[in-house]
Amino acid sequence: MTSSHSSRKRNSVSKSRSRRGKRARVPARGRRYSPAEHARALSLILAGMQREQVAEEIGCSTESLRRWYVEGKKQGLVTKSRKAEDSSATTRPGKTAGKAEDSSATTKPAAAQPVATSAPHDPGAGLGDHEVKTILDYKKKHPSMGPAQIRAQLKRFFGWRVSVKSIAGVLRKAGYAPVHRKGRPVGDEHPRRFEAPHRNALWQLDFTELRVGSERRWLLVIEDDFSRFVVGHVLAEGPTSEVVVAAMREAIRLHGKPERVYTDRGAAFTAWRDVTSFEQFLDEQLIDHSLRTAHRPQGGGKIESVIGTVQRELWEVVHFDDVAAAERALAMFFADYNHRRAHLGIGSLVPADRFYGRWPEVIAEMDAVSRRRQGAFALQLDRRLFVEPPAAGERVVALQLIFVGDQAELHLGGRRIVLGKIES
Repeated sequence: MTSSHSSRKRNSVSKSRSRRGKRARVPARGRRYSPAEHARALSLILAGMQREQVAEEIGCSTESLRRWYVEGKKQGLVTKSRKAEDSSATTRPGKTAGKAEDSSATTKPAAAQPVATSAPHDPGAGLGDHEVKTILDYKKKHPSMGPAQIRAQLKRFFGWRVSVKSIAGVLRKAGYAPVHRKGRPVGDEHPRRFEAPHRNALWQLDFTELRVGSERRWLLVIEDDFSRFVVGHVLAEGPTSEVVVAAMREAIRLHGKPERVYTDRGAAFTAWRDVTSFEQFLDEQLIDHSLRTAHRPQGGGKIESVIGTVQRELWEVVHFDDVAAAERALAMFFADYNHRRAHLGIGSLVPADRFYGRWPEVIAEMDAVSRRRQGAFALQLDRRLFVEPPAAGERVVALQLIFVGDQAELHLGGRRIVLGKIES
């Protein structure tokens, strides 16, 4: 036998003895540990001892310690981190300390108390009572609004930057169920978004059928694509071209002529073998006409959204017995929609902000107010940015004299004018 072969044999023998020695220190398979040993192991882990040292002290494996730790968390015995110092041990425990505690570990361990945080309480954190009240007022007025839509209203009219999660928590605490919207249809092609470059570049038109008492009526809505401003509407007995022409003439008289209109292929807008009076009117006014793709309703998402809002927040809430009452309600609804309802699709602005070209000033005012949201005295008042003239029958506060400490301010039509310090 060569010397190299004998050396390899001696090395293999030494390695096998080493492995046998390590296996001898591993606890026998199937051993049962008492609850006292479980409690003692958890106390050593919570005191900060390394798990390898705890395993050697108890005579178990680190995998057993992991299972005991997880089970202790489920039972509420572990409510603080491993690095937190245990109340019963001020120093790092060793073998001697662990043996000294063996007699006391036979009793049932008490649940660990949660560690009190040392972080100071911020009195400005969370939402104020006036903010919670405003959120609930919006939800009561617009039941179909979700947290994201309410956030847009708070941002536009008060300058508040409240998270969607906070608003959802307020609504959930008040007992409101979550508002779910249908997802976009899944197809072979990705949805294409488009927007007109300026106001009156494109108007969208569409009809919807509504019930007034026992009669059927048809609502025509005309919306400016760029601003989402409803430039015209009419509640008619039927969806005819004559109704569309009359509504278009009135909308042009009030808001100017559009460059192009966008409609579906309904009989009121186009015909296969003849030219409708609506198409004749467009030719006379030199207005281009674009039609949606057949059997593809996704192309009219903006106008369909307006119609869906009317149905959810007006027709499903109020029952109209006569046409006159329905027409008055529609006039007030669209006035509120244009001037007093923030729109998610245009950056939390109201349609009138875009249609009348005042959105840079509105955004600057919103940013200025939002910088001082927490603790700002103006937020406790019923103050909105750029209040519009009231609708018929509506009352608003136009002038207020406010005293804040030794400062006097004048609130005029939603604007704040600082008068200065009050001299005694």
